[in-house]
Amino acid sequence: MGKTVIKEWVSDEIDGIEVSKNIPCNASNYKACKSRVVSYVVMHYTGNAKDTAKGNATYFQGSGRNASAHFFVDETSIYQSMPLHDIAWHCGAHKYAHKYCRNINAIGIEMCTSGNSKVSEKTKKHAANLCAYICRELGITGDQVDTCVLRHYDVTHKRCPAQMVDSPDEWKAFKEQVKDILNGEK
Repeated sequence: MGKTVIKEWVSDEIDGIEVSKNIPCNASNYKACKSRVVSYVVMHYTGNAKDTAKGNATYFQGSGRNASAHFFVDETSIYQSMPLHDIAWHCGAHKYAHKYCRNINAIGIEMCTSGNSKVSEKTKKHAANLCAYICRELGITGDQVDTCVLRHYDVTHKRCPAQMVDSPDEWKAFKEQVKDILNGEK
């Protein structure tokens, strides 16, 4: 399982949104590669009271963050902050809950919070469309979503995205939305 990724940047529109690439992550916050084998998409949330994709991309443009993600998604925008073939530091740990998923073989997507540290329905919709797009790029089918699309929680037991850890039904609904998009139902 897995696909060798050499692609750098997403050039397509996702859910009617042009993916912005104009605020790159600082190179000290991730590991550059020419290619890598990717098998997983890991969903996160920023965990702030309220924030934006642009604000997060700008934050990670600074050095010394010791963390990164490939994408930041909010209610109106999607920012890709680093090439897909590079390794983001988004789900690393000293102890893992998942047997195989690591930074080296995963794409990280951060959903931005729109109030009360919650991810809005609109942001989740955009994130599901982006996740489905990345799944297609990796050859992940609707039947493989339950295995290959994970929460940060599933990888390390970090409570992220908190609302989808606290409400397993919300996580299941998100994955169903990704499956529906992949299967051409939405």
